[in-house]
Amino acid sequence: MTIEAIDDGAREANGREARADAVLARAAERARRQRLEGRVGTALQLASYASILLLWLLAARTLGAVVPGPIETFEFIGRELERGTLLAHLWVTTQRVLIAFVAAMVAGVAIGAAMGSSRRLDDLLQGWLVVTLTVPRILLFVVAYLTIGLTDRALVLALVITVVPTIVVAIREGTRALDASLLEMATAFRRTRAQAWRHVILPQLTPFIIGTARGALALAWKMVVLGELIGRTSGVGYQISFYFQFFNMTGILAYGVTMMVLLAAVDLGVMGVVQRLAFRWRAPVRVNSTG
Repeated sequence: MTIEAIDDGAREANGREARADAVLARAAERARRQRLEGRVGTALQLASYASILLLWLLAARTLGAVVPGPIETFEFIGRELERGTLLAHLWVTTQRVLIAFVAAMVAGVAIGAAMGSSRRLDDLLQGWLVVTLTVPRILLFVVAYLTIGLTDRALVLALVITVVPTIVVAIREGTRALDASLLEMATAFRRTRAQAWRHVILPQLTPFIIGTARGALALAWKMVVLGELIGRTSGVGYQISFYFQFFNMTGILAYGVTMMVLLAAVDLGVMGVVQRLAFRWRAPVRVNSTG
């Protein structure tokens, strides 16, 4: 072996080591940037919540006769918890929301997928979809109470009708965006319709289903308060109406804040976990209150 060959081999080895070092350096730099972005994102989120608290404090200071401060509000929440009233009404409201949410998701996903798959069915149901999207939502609750009665059945039915159109629109557009080539491949390999739905259509619809589920849950949570406020004798909405009659802003804010905290916990906890499980095959993403 000549000296030139030995030098070439050494240079090649050095080149490989240099390339490996460069790859490791780039990976370390990416990791450092990701950690930095994570810390910056956390700081910005904390600043966002802090600004809300600051605004609340300023409002309480300038409008003290009308707007109670955070300490006064949380003291009221503590007293309601001791009495057991807060948890009882929260549980009633949560039951109504969960029943309506599950029913709306089942109906909305089925109708949306069907409308997205069939042009004729889409044309047939277009009028119903437009009407349910544009009708004032308070009208649905009023009509349900007048026709069915002041019952939970009327409230849940009106809540389902309120939420379903939003789900239908999202799922319909998701179905229209499906990759037709994958469906053709499933047909070419003689897969049954059930297999095509399970392995081809449903995985592509999952992002739309998860996304619209979070929005539908938030919408149901907000609208149930309206329904309880105008026609029920239990639940968070009823309590807000009760304290409104006595011009008790502390009670109103206490139940409102509690609803907000509970919804955020469900969205970040339950729906966030569902989203991570559904998309565990993808690169990890952070889940916040807006998805």
